[in-house]
Amino acid sequence: MRRFLVRVNGEEYEVEVAEVREEGESHWNIRDIKKVVPSPSPLQVTTTLRAPMPGRVLAINVAKGEKVEAGQVVIILEAMKMENEIAAEREGIVKEVYVEENDTVDSGDPLLEIEEGR
Repeated sequence: MRRFLVRVNGEEYEVEVAEVREEGESHWNIRDIKKVVPSPSPLQVTTTLRAPMPGRVLAINVAKGEKVEAGQVVIILEAMKMENEIAAEREGIVKEVYVEENDTVDSGDPLLEIEEGR
């Protein structure tokens, strides 16, 4: 008995096959077929934090790959001579940081991306 993974019309099946020999011939007899259903991966949601106003990035308090909590201050943005704290809306992992300290940003520019659901 041998097991094979077979793809038919884009769907995968696990097939168990036995070889049957008769009168010098060899042919295969299929014994068991199971549809292979991939296990669902947890839904990954990403949130892009954007600059709420034009300003200059004073500090970045997180790095790519770092876990953040909801409400944690991740970036400090200076606008109109005031320091504005930009906080994570939900907990997750920092997937990407799009700015560096001293960068100037416009309203709506992406600051960083957080992947939730991990």
